[in-house]
Amino acid sequence: MNNKVTYDYDYKGDSLFIYCLDNYEYEVSLELDNDVILDIDNEGKPVAFEFLNASKVFNLDKSNFNNLVKICIQSVITKDVIKLKVQLIVPVHNKTQTFDMNRTATNLNGLPALESELVTA
Repeated sequence: MNNKVTYDYDYKGDSLFIYCLDNYEYEVSLELDNDVILDIDNEGKPVAFEFLNASKVFNLDKSNFNNLVKICIQSVITKDVIKLKVQLIVPVHNKTQTFDMNRTATNLNGLPALESELVTA
C-alpha cells in the first residue's frame, strides 16, 4: 500500500470521506464515536474514514472543505485502543492553517496492533 489518500466532501450532508487510493478489500466499519467511522480492510488496516458533521468535528467552515491542501492521518492500534489523529491543512484568508482532530476508542474488535500514516497524494 502506498499510503496515499484522497477525499470527497458532501456539503449538504456535511460529511467528509477520506479513503486510500490503492485497491483494498473492505472488511468492516467501526464507529469510533457518533461522528467518526473507520473502515478496515481484510488485513486489519484502516483504509477509509468518514467524518459526519465534519464542520463541527474539525471546527472548520463548510466552504473550506473543498480547498484542502493536505490531509495527514495517523492511526495507532494496540490490543486495547484505537487512536486516530487527523490534520487538515487549509488556506483560510490567504493563510495556510491546520485543523486537528483526535479520537481514541476501545479496540473491541480485536484489531491487530498497527501504526500507519496516510497522506494526500
